[in-house]
This record gives sequence, C-alpha cells and structure tokens, in this order.
Amino acid sequence: MKRKDITREAIRRSSVRAAAASVAIENRTVPVGYVRTERVERLLAARKQTTR
Repeated sequence: MKRKDITREAIRRSSVRAAAASVAIENRTVPVGYVRTERVERLLAARKQTTR
C-alpha cells in the first residue's frame, strides 16, 4: 500500500466525526443552546491541561 501523508486538520476532523458518531450511538446528544456551568468549564480546562 502506498504511503499517504495526513495533516493534523484531517486527524482533527476525523476525531470530531468519530466522537459525534459515538455520542449518537450512545444516545447522549447535548440539546441545542445548552450552556455548561462554570464548574464544568473549570473541570474540563483542568483536564485539558493535564493531557497536554
């Protein structure tokens, strides 16, 4: 098989599609207009910092 270079943007788009499909399969969709609480935003920010 011939080698094919993949950009970071292509990987990001693929992961977004996969995550959306996973959410749909598990019936965990977020309602339109839903706003996260400040506490959840802080938690997600802290988790994002530790994964990098």
